[in-house]
Amino acid sequence: MEHTNLAKDILELLGGEKNVKSVTHCVTRLRLTLYDDALANRDKLEQTNGVMGTNVGGGQFQIILGNKVADVHEEFVKLIDNDNPNTQELNNKKRGLDQVFDAISSIFAPIIPAIIGAGLLKGILVFLTSMKLVSNKSDMYQLLTVFSDAAFYFLPVLLAFSAAKKFNCNQYIAGTLAGILLHPTLVEIMDKGTSLSFFDIPIKPAIYASSVLPIILGVWFMSYVEKGLIKVIPRVLKSVFVPLLTVLIVAPVVLIALGPLGTIIGNGLGAGFIYLYSKFGILAGLLLGGFYPLIVVTGMHYGLLPVMFQSLSNYGVDYIMAICVAANAGQAGATLAVYLKTKNKDFKAVTATAALNAIIGVTEPALFGVTLKLKRPLIAAAIGGAIGGGIMGAFKVGATGVGTGPLAGLPLFFGATFIYWVIGCVVSFIVGVVLTFIIGFKDIPIEKENSQKAKMDDDSLYQNEVAATQEVSLSTVIGAQNIFSPITGRVVKLTEVDDPTFSRELMGKGIAIEPEVGRAVSPVSGVVTTLFRTKHAIGLLGDDGVEVLIHIGIDTVNLDGKYFSAHIQQGDRVEVGDLLVEFDIEKIKKAGYQTVTPIIITNTSSYTSIEGIENETVRERESLIEIIN
Repeated sequence: MEHTNLAKDILELLGGEKNVKSVTHCVTRLRLTLYDDALANRDKLEQTNGVMGTNVGGGQFQIILGNKVADVHEEFVKLIDNDNPNTQELNNKKRGLDQVFDAISSIFAPIIPAIIGAGLLKGILVFLTSMKLVSNKSDMYQLLTVFSDAAFYFLPVLLAFSAAKKFNCNQYIAGTLAGILLHPTLVEIMDKGTSLSFFDIPIKPAIYASSVLPIILGVWFMSYVEKGLIKVIPRVLKSVFVPLLTVLIVAPVVLIALGPLGTIIGNGLGAGFIYLYSKFGILAGLLLGGFYPLIVVTGMHYGLLPVMFQSLSNYGVDYIMAICVAANAGQAGATLAVYLKTKNKDFKAVTATAALNAIIGVTEPALFGVTLKLKRPLIAAAIGGAIGGGIMGAFKVGATGVGTGPLAGLPLFFGATFIYWVIGCVVSFIVGVVLTFIIGFKDIPIEKENSQKAKMDDDSLYQNEVAATQEVSLSTVIGAQNIFSPITGRVVKLTEVDDPTFSRELMGKGIAIEPEVGRAVSPVSGVVTTLFRTKHAIGLLGDDGVEVLIHIGIDTVNLDGKYFSAHIQQGDRVEVGDLLVEFDIEKIKKAGYQTVTPIIITNTSSYTSIEGIENETVRERESLIEIIN
């Protein structure tokens, strides 16, 4: 029930079901593609019990949930209509690196549990044989080898299913395509180097077991072929001829062109990394170990997975994993130091859980809930990770698979370099602890602890009520602030806006305007904190601390910036009345979208009162909203 309620709260604060385009999850994060990121209330999400933090990176809206993410994801999916294109459609609006990292994370994240299990089993097998507990000629050894090799050998099959889901094509045909690459007859022919051709077009010999890029390229190509066939083949014949022609078209292209191309690129990546690592191992460890926390924050750490998998496929060992674990050990150390130093009892409980999770191998609670929030411990963790990573690089510490952190990933490193892995992790951990104590941090303020107690006697309850009354009175004396109107038009109550995200005040209190003039000016003096790529939404931070969101129209994100012209950039300084955006009211309406514009105070919880004007109309720079501290 707890996970169901959390999933409902998250969905509501994301702007409802209609704002969710797709959802998946990794080890600790719910990863979503939203139609309109502006509709997600990050402030309230981060205050939600059970949510450790949020992040936007790699084209995804990420919600950090820790080890309960799988359960919440399961409940979240139940709340969404699976037949709704929102849960299936590929996000074609991403560009450049966003699109690449979104594809990588969506394809690799679902298969990580299988790879972790197989990698750990490989490590355990190394330990058992090195300690002579199991003979490499025994039946037990043979079976455990099969168990641990299966996920790696059939990696193309796993990738085929997740890639097909990402590229929105038939997962079972994609799995069949992977099966073709791994078919025993084809493998035998390739092993012998026997010439093979298709309609006199030669097929280059290649080994596809454990390969990564060939099947991803193949499924990507298949997605276009399948969609094209669906469009041209009559409905009555689709069930037979779409799968038949898809296989007949895609399989030869993969064997003749895409497979060999993917093999060349993959082998090149693996060989290139091994060469650089052999020449500059210490430098690679220092840089990756130090910057790894920031890479995780942006969600770009999934970009390392193809190189890691390729290295495991080619050489049976990966060197990136050890450096990442060293960085995680630094996070664990810094978080433990915060636990020991903080005076805030509530925060101490949070840091205790985060530190334990980080030591085991799940670092997002420590990173997002502790070190990133306090900043200085993040520096300590990064330095610890850099030193530990340098040790890993110096001694070429390798892993037999992909894992998580120090304790959970321990079996991955059994072997000749195990002692150096232990040294690297311990040094990273100790540096994180010591540096956090040395450089310190600004502690989380201790808030009224009595308000958390379930039982209070009448006298103490009365005293607290008096104190609270005095506190409110003092804050009221500070006075009111005016937020000026950014738009000329008809005033509309927020509760009347045809979008529950705004009408239910999920993003905060405010007011709406039906524009009469197609322009929006700054309602405050401050800084432009957010300008969405589609130019339909602008976030501002006033000099007095007020956070204002101007959201022009309903669902206008779908216009992808059409009919909008921005006159400012993110980070610009603005004064009241400075022109922000111009937009064509008539063309937006003709395209089928409402132009009613909510003006929201997104940090509503910081104020005791937020009231919009009672007038029927308003002009630019006239008083629109009164807020009281």
